[in-house]
Amino acid sequence: MTAEAPAIAAPTPLWRRLLNHRSFMVGATLFGAIVLMALLADLIAPHDPLRNNFRYRLGEPNDVHWLGTDRAGRDVLSRIIHGSQVSLRIGLMVVLITGVCGAVIGGLAGYFRHLDNVVMRVMDAMMAFPGILLAIAIAAVLGPSEFNAVLALSITYTPRTARVARAAVLVVREMPYVEAARAVGAGHARILLTHVLPNGLTPLIVQLSYIFAIAILAEAVLSFIGVGPPPPLPTFGNIIADGRDFVQEAPWICLYPGLAIAVAVLGLNLIGDGLRDALDPRMKVDLR
Repeated sequence: MTAEAPAIAAPTPLWRRLLNHRSFMVGATLFGAIVLMALLADLIAPHDPLRNNFRYRLGEPNDVHWLGTDRAGRDVLSRIIHGSQVSLRIGLMVVLITGVCGAVIGGLAGYFRHLDNVVMRVMDAMMAFPGILLAIAIAAVLGPSEFNAVLALSITYTPRTARVARAAVLVVREMPYVEAARAVGAGHARILLTHVLPNGLTPLIVQLSYIFAIAILAEAVLSFIGVGPPPPLPTFGNIIADGRDFVQEAPWICLYPGLAIAVAVLGLNLIGDGLRDALDPRMKVDLR
């Protein structure tokens, strides 16, 4: 009798690997709570975030204002809830712009050898500046607004996504299936769009989760120093900036939006760790 061949275990689906990844699930829970708060802001915010009430100026947390009030008597909880909308919107726009621009720039530089040196030296020159300082300089020149903050952060962090995309394309373009596509006469555009970029997206997706976290932090910095979305529009950074002169008398103004930033950034970083482990083909099936 001939010995039976050992059965080959079927690969674990991506969704199951993510569900089995503790870090990913914790991160998804934390960040999901922030996203849910932003989506339901108009329904769950107990007060108007822009309404001044100087009678309750710098009020401590109580039954009416759960997280206290700021220097203009505005409800801190309501401002954090509505501020999450702006901060997440800016972060999402930065991720979309840097993802598309980085994929295009890195893909072209990695695929066409004659473009690689020129394009990547420009990216290296931009990355030579500290990211937050470059973003502050661009935002200061453009002026304070939500659009300008998105533009400044996108310009700052596109070189990072471009380098990740280029590195992935350098590997994928040498794969046998790409060589086969060239052999049958496929054009450069078809090879890039059909074979190279789709198979090089894994590291870019992981990088974008970290860019999202960095963008939320950077937006808070821009708003704090006055070159982000202007007041009275609530953002995490604007709320903290409103309370910086009252840290001793009313620490809750800075404390709670700071905690919201920490929860969002921690959640995104844990999501990125989970995506990295789940999308890496070298990882074992059981990621618990």
